[in-house]
Amino acid sequence: MGTVSKTELARELSVLCGLTRQAATEAIEHLFAAVKVHAEQGDTVSIPGFGRFQVKARAARTGRNPMTGEPIQIPETRKLVFKPARPTT
Repeated sequence: MGTVSKTELARELSVLCGLTRQAATEAIEHLFAAVKVHAEQGDTVSIPGFGRFQVKARAARTGRNPMTGEPIQIPETRKLVFKPARPTT
């Protein structure tokens, strides 16, 4: 197993769909831009057979400074998570 870059994905997409590499790259860019916009709005983006993108929030909490032991307030954080679809057998 290795790592596949966006360039390699665009190359494969261009061959499979009969697109230019530039058009395939733009399609990939537009796909991820759309996922980002919908995730920022709080939507779940579900692609059957692939997976689901969703924003998860972690509540604000009190932590401790590891150097001094002093309590500090940690603000709420939000992050985009991906859950892959179950493999079909």
